[in-house]
Amino acid sequence: MANYFCDDLKKEHMELATIIKDCHENLRTQSKIKGMKEAWDEHLQNTLSLQQYSSAMYRLASIWETNTTNPNLFARSRVKWIVDYCESYFFTKRIFLEKRDREQRLAQSYNDIPSADISLVRNTFSKPINVLDVGSCFNPFSGEPNFNVTAIDLCPATTDVIKGDFLKIVIDKGEEVLIECGEVKSLPCQYYDCVIFSLLLEYIPSPEKRMHCCRKAYDLLRPEGILIIITPDSQHVGKNAKLMKNWRYTLGTLGFYRICFEKLPHITCMVFRKSVNPAVALRWAELHREDYMTTTINIPQDVIN
Repeated sequence: MANYFCDDLKKEHMELATIIKDCHENLRTQSKIKGMKEAWDEHLQNTLSLQQYSSAMYRLASIWETNTTNPNLFARSRVKWIVDYCESYFFTKRIFLEKRDREQRLAQSYNDIPSADISLVRNTFSKPINVLDVGSCFNPFSGEPNFNVTAIDLCPATTDVIKGDFLKIVIDKGEEVLIECGEVKSLPCQYYDCVIFSLLLEYIPSPEKRMHCCRKAYDLLRPEGILIIITPDSQHVGKNAKLMKNWRYTLGTLGFYRICFEKLPHITCMVFRKSVNPAVALRWAELHREDYMTTTINIPQDVIN
């Protein structure tokens, strides 16, 4: 019975993964044929497809997080990885100050860039931290006591996720999330300590719109806040190395610098810190730019397809 159960789960896993893969491929194909705007608008109107995708993501997460006989699998969970990193960064003062000191040392090494005035910048983060989970699906961080989560998704799988299209949401100078008719219309500027893009960017069929998402994340974050990006990657660490280096360069031009990179068996986990002085991140990016690099957020499928 145990083996049958395992085989049954594997079959369901493959079926769910196919739903997700087909959705991504269809959206990329339609975007190339009709253009990003028309393809995206049609995608948002396809309620059945959105619901199937949302349900598949929710069920897949349940299989991955709880229905496994491998005791080491949960340690590679994207959800646990994010929680552990946030606990370390925000609530271990030594680690947080190390990241700040690194930025200050970089600024000092660039003779024409003055060190940022950190006299008004906080030394610690209060609990709970404000977290924006974009493409949340089922709000996997709802049970975290140290997280005050704003969870948004095109088609929420659970009632604690708010419907919203991040590409169209306005960034406002206010201090509250604006919701109209059950949908997020605006988010507060420089309000969040952490923005999470977990399995989000590969959903977006356009490199320009992925870049747009990252710019929005920068504007939504407070100085020294972090953008966490989790992207699927079952290849060996060197396969997409150039792509990941280009992401690092590109986000550097926005004012982020990468403070963590970890390749796990099926995902790549990255953390980008919003610099107190964006000129430091920009200069680092310029100095480390290689000939092949451009300011774009490409994914492997952009080349393959």
